[in-house]
Amino acid sequence: AAPARPAPAPLGPQKPAAAQPRPVCQAAAAPPFQPETLPGRASLQGALAPALSGRLQGAFDLAVSRLPASSMSAAVALPGQGSWSAAQGSAEPLYAWASAGKQAIAAVVLQLADEGRLSLSDTLAQRLPDAAKLPNAERITIAQLLAHTSGLYSANEARAAQGKRGPYTQQEELDILARHGALFPPGACWRYSNSGYRLLGAIVARVTGRPWQDEIQARVIDRLGLRHMRVMTDAASLVGVAPPSTADGSPPLDLAEPGAAGALLASAADMVRFEQALLDGELSSPASLQAMLGETRRGFQPGMYYGLGTMVYDIPDRGGRLRWLGHSGGGPGISAVVAYDIDRRAFVAAVVNGGGDAHAVANLLLRALDARQSQGRGLAP
Repeated sequence: AAPARPAPAPLGPQKPAAAQPRPVCQAAAAPPFQPETLPGRASLQGALAPALSGRLQGAFDLAVSRLPASSMSAAVALPGQGSWSAAQGSAEPLYAWASAGKQAIAAVVLQLADEGRLSLSDTLAQRLPDAAKLPNAERITIAQLLAHTSGLYSANEARAAQGKRGPYTQQEELDILARHGALFPPGACWRYSNSGYRLLGAIVARVTGRPWQDEIQARVIDRLGLRHMRVMTDAASLVGVAPPSTADGSPPLDLAEPGAAGALLASAADMVRFEQALLDGELSSPASLQAMLGETRRGFQPGMYYGLGTMVYDIPDRGGRLRWLGHSGGGPGISAVVAYDIDRRAFVAAVVNGGGDAHAVANLLLRALDARQSQGRGLAP
């Protein structure tokens, strides 16, 4: 599923954006990556101060009152100070995060590169012989699949145009990609491709000899001790997951469809913990972290950039600019985002089912921290 475009200023019903219809061929990159902007490994455990938690709860309650959501959940964490979370509309503890889950398969790929089991410069044809007949397969690199610069189409778009929903096979995907041909030479432009991430899942399975779902479970979820996160595998894995829904009654996203392009089912608090681990180097080497953020391409809109599985947001907002590192997710009935706010030094995760924009909810929560800043106490741990 394509991530919803950030619309941080308003708080109101917004439709998830469709995938970018044309490649973005601008060379603009985000501001240079600086390691000191990353969060570090200070603990997120414990509750935030009561006054701050109260402001966050008030902001969340405001979002609930203004959005037509069937259910929503959010979490905010300040390294070294603690965390807050809330949910509304569903007794189920987990939510689907759509494309925000791309960061999980990216983390696994970067770990395999750290272990020398693959290289980011390996080609698609080398690592997945079944895809060798795709256009430019001998030139498309793993890094380009991660960065959405492969030139491959996104097969889910063709299926959506035909009214198809639900899971589909790798062969069906390869047939669609071959039929659409190359959208541009590898590395020349940027265009979001869920297929690129589904192919990365297949590469992980071939390199490790285990399903990509098992690798995420072992390398991310179990490694971090995330008790409220799992990978979508079958219908049984959806027990305890808040169902997506649409405001107009149209079919919501079938959670079996994204595959490796977005299969995380999690609480907002565990998404925040995962984001911290991704950005503080717990899940990969310093070299891989540099590769993930060191070179970015212009993404869905001005001020939005993409690295290797991670988005960089640098967009206008009331009173300045938003600078986030993270990932968005969206699809019919779902809007989601998990991010680290560089200036506030705060993590946020928000997911909305049924109607409304998760970015607006996340931004509203982060603004609740600003009153604390204005009192001169800052956000630094």
